[in-house]
Amino acid sequence: MRKLALCSVVFLVLAAAPALSLSDKPYLAESDADFANLLPPPPADGSPADKRDMQMLLDLQKTLTPERLERIQTDTEQSVYRVAGEVLGPSFTKDRFPLAGAFFDKVNKDSAVGVRAIKQKYKRLRPFQANKDVQSPPQIAAASQGPTYPSGHGTFGAEVALLLSMMVPEKRSELFARGWQYGEQRILSGVAYPSDWEAGHIGATVMVTLMLQKPEFRADFEAVKAEVRKGLGLTP
Repeated sequence: MRKLALCSVVFLVLAAAPALSLSDKPYLAESDADFANLLPPPPADGSPADKRDMQMLLDLQKTLTPERLERIQTDTEQSVYRVAGEVLGPSFTKDRFPLAGAFFDKVNKDSAVGVRAIKQKYKRLRPFQANKDVQSPPQIAAASQGPTYPSGHGTFGAEVALLLSMMVPEKRSELFARGWQYGEQRILSGVAYPSDWEAGHIGATVMVTLMLQKPEFRADFEAVKAEVRKGLGLTP
């Protein structure tokens, strides 16, 4: 009888719990846009714009402090908790907001359809590969060997800012500031140019717009929005 009663309780709890699942359809597909031609080309090697890009990076690196370098290292993690945790508070964790993590992981993964196509078209070298004066932490440089334009981290930071600001408009300005800073860390670490960062913002805006046209994405978005607002104690 005890086992039967316990099983009944477990069944009722599971039945009452919301389903933590997302659509199995991709948020972006190669057929959604001509991704390779989504952005204008990066500055040509040796052009005045390219030289300005490099000088801006070198000037920014002069402002580096040990504290900022430590922050740069931790910001290599690509998760919504890393990007938005400082804005939404210490309770914004995987344990309390599991659907949000899964959703933004899927956004990041599916956005690679667009980011990868552009990177492979232009195959722009990383700043530390193009100029020996650029300093880059060895671990970050080792993990950043592919083409740089547009910045993948810059794209993801912008996507988090765009989508979370629609879910939590009360924190819009803080989310955008943090999303932009997250991408900027790649410039300071010597693995992306300012123009890579800017291109990431443009690409993120286009890709989020394309995602929002899909009903399965909008359904997942609304489920995550409900989880986030409820978990933060905000009105629905």
